[in-house]
Amino acid sequence: MFARNHHTHIYYEIGGRADGPPLLLLRGLTRTIRHWGPLLDDLGASFKTIAIDNRGVGHSDKPFGIYSTATMADDAAAVLDHAGIDRAAVFGISLGGAIAQQLVLRHPPRVRRLVLGCTRASGKDGPPARLSTVLTLLSGLWLPEARALERTTPLVLSPEFLREHPEIVGEWQRLAERFPTRRRALIGQLGAVLRHDTRAQLGTISAPTLVVSGDADRLIDVACSYALAAAIPGARLELLPGAGHDIPAERPLELAELLREFCLQ
Repeated sequence: MFARNHHTHIYYEIGGRADGPPLLLLRGLTRTIRHWGPLLDDLGASFKTIAIDNRGVGHSDKPFGIYSTATMADDAAAVLDHAGIDRAAVFGISLGGAIAQQLVLRHPPRVRRLVLGCTRASGKDGPPARLSTVLTLLSGLWLPEARALERTTPLVLSPEFLREHPEIVGEWQRLAERFPTRRRALIGQLGAVLRHDTRAQLGTISAPTLVVSGDADRLIDVACSYALAAAIPGARLELLPGAGHDIPAERPLELAELLREFCLQ
């Protein structure tokens, strides 16, 4: 299904229990609905899931220009409108977590409970990114996507998980063949990441909030999760020991249990 925010069409899928409480799912940089993997089915046993292809990826439109997390939050609100859902629990990871912050700030009545995974309030939170990390992330601008994935996957998954599941690189490469990321969309989403800053507004969030992160995240330091939890009134922090950045891929069972325990209260 497609919702529309002004001239941009946003693709989304509804799954899970038709009578379940709604859970809106927002993935990270260049990730599509398909990247939720088995977590989506697991959550569908308890929730009505609403999963979005953010602008720039998957079946959604890929407009030119630099995106913003505020505009992408309005995309998410347009999806809820189109789906006829007034309020939902919201889980966003990485870029999706930044979008979720903007959604609760710009459309507070729409967010019943908020879960922020492996994300940050601003690029100025936590230790500065290493130059090698920045160059690796930018490799998608000049390398074929399959090759770029070989370089970026070690940033988002822990070494232990990669040793035990080397096949995931091939799985993500096959997804990239089906849903290639256009260079303009990568630039647009990276621009949204770099421009995101909600630090001055986090204290106004009233929705019950869970912040969750892997404590071995190499992409967004866990210090950013501590900062988020400290800034949002009453927020709870949960760390997954040994997990890297992409916790839906690494720890789907633990993550699903956390989401059920928190969002079904």
